[in-house]
Amino acid sequence: MGNKTKILLFAYTKVNLGDNLFIYLLLKRYPNIDFYIHVVEKEYEKVYQNFENLHYLYENRDFDKIHIEDFDAYLYVGGSIFMESEYARHELKEVNKFVKRCNEKNKKFFYMSCNFGPYQTEEYLNLAKETYSLCGGICFRDKKSYNLFKEIPQVRQAPDMAFTLPVKNVEKEKNTIGISVISLAIRQDLKEKEGPYNDFIKRIIIKFAKKNYKVTLFGFSEFEKDSEAIQNILSTIPEEYKNSVQVEIFRENIEEYLEKYAKMEYMVCGRFHSMILSMLYRQKIYNLTYSKKQETVIEESKFFNRYQPIRDMNYETILRKYYFKRASNDKLKKVIKEAENQFNDLENWLHNKE
Repeated sequence: MGNKTKILLFAYTKVNLGDNLFIYLLLKRYPNIDFYIHVVEKEYEKVYQNFENLHYLYENRDFDKIHIEDFDAYLYVGGSIFMESEYARHELKEVNKFVKRCNEKNKKFFYMSCNFGPYQTEEYLNLAKETYSLCGGICFRDKKSYNLFKEIPQVRQAPDMAFTLPVKNVEKEKNTIGISVISLAIRQDLKEKEGPYNDFIKRIIIKFAKKNYKVTLFGFSEFEKDSEAIQNILSTIPEEYKNSVQVEIFRENIEEYLEKYAKMEYMVCGRFHSMILSMLYRQKIYNLTYSKKQETVIEESKFFNRYQPIRDMNYETILRKYYFKRASNDKLKKVIKEAENQFNDLENWLHNKE
């Protein structure tokens, strides 16, 4: 055995369960690789405190300042990292230059578990095409993105990496419902739906509390204001029902948090990764979608024939118990197996490297 392989990660470095799950899966899967990541906030470390194979570079990420020779490969893991905006255009230009430098030094650059769009300009699309054609591999998590770039040999598609999470069979607590809450206040396109959305969640809480259910409100990201949204909703709940409600905000320990999450019998999934987790944990699910990426996955996978786009909500929107549905076991097994393909490019490279 020579020196350990060193890989520099690029990812969303805020405490956010969905994105943190990607890195958690990589660290668990490759204990013998030394991963490095740029961080600015110390609390991010708490999420991975049980791992010894993640090392922190305490500085803002600057592609120009990275010495290509310092690492064996580069891996960008993230979901919606190509939604066209001024920032996204700037970042893709930086990545494009960086990947060219990697190629000069014979170092591979990979993308994993991402989706492309929405985009507005041909210029952005063409820049993406050029960048992907220079990469060691890019694996999208949806067919829609894949179809835009499928003529590029390095481009592949497999279900979201989160489907590869090894799950233990956790016994469900009877008469429990979880709700994964998001903040609409920070989402420009959905801001105006904050009233109907909060009212909808409030009505679900009351409806189930009246039936003696224990309700747990799950926040995946404090940075994205999930906990503020939860507090706003709680402030509208009549006193008599408040004892039936618990709050769980994700702050550090992924495994502890998932254990609480897994115990729920029913789940109203507001976040994209709550839908995936609830499928893995065999919960009865109803999806509230805040973006096209969720709807694309629901429609492509055909797991659920009923979901509620938040943009179409009003004060009359209702939730009936029969709307909840467990994902088909056979379909799920197939998707879990396919999701393993997210790691193919990296694993081929590791295999050939040895």
